[in-house]
Amino acid sequence: MLIEAATRCLSRGGINAFTVDSICKEACVSRGLINHYFDNLDGLLVEVYKSSLYASVNAQIAEAKRRRSENADWPPEASLAALIRSNFVPDYFSRANLLVWLALWGEIAVNARLKAAHRELYDAYRAELAEDIAAVARVRDRVVDAPALARNFIALVDGLWLEWCLDESVITPEAAEEAAFEMIEAQVGGLRGD
Repeated sequence: MLIEAATRCLSRGGINAFTVDSICKEACVSRGLINHYFDNLDGLLVEVYKSSLYASVNAQIAEAKRRRSENADWPPEASLAALIRSNFVPDYFSRANLLVWLALWGEIAVNARLKAAHRELYDAYRAELAEDIAAVARVRDRVVDAPALARNFIALVDGLWLEWCLDESVITPEAAEEAAFEMIEAQVGGLRGD
């Protein structure tokens, strides 16, 4: 409840709205409840970052790992395509999430604890994406720099997301997903079976 309230505060007012008073008012709880569950406001900020912004991607990573461990026949193309698509599900690819991202990106530059959480989450996501890219490339006998391609893919998605949220006429979510697939498929070949 506190994480959701804090996320709503960030999405409406940026980092300036991330205060104990505004979060407590949003959640309809007393100030002491934040201190009960979090060591300080930075602790809550890190949890907002983890749950709000990486929940969809982390769920997809966990699902890909589960399928690989349970089904040796599950094609790596399916894992990579699912990971790409997870960036564009409507609940994730949204203006509300962008506003939270923007607030947190600005704070990462000056908040060591949040910067450490970002590095951990970003590195895990990039490593999983690189692993899936490399698996597809191996099966298809293609030589790619999977870590660099994963990094570039993430930067492309971030940029497309930002462009869409700032001006819907620039790109649609569907076109953004198409561009993301095109970037990866240019290196490893088709992933969508079309």
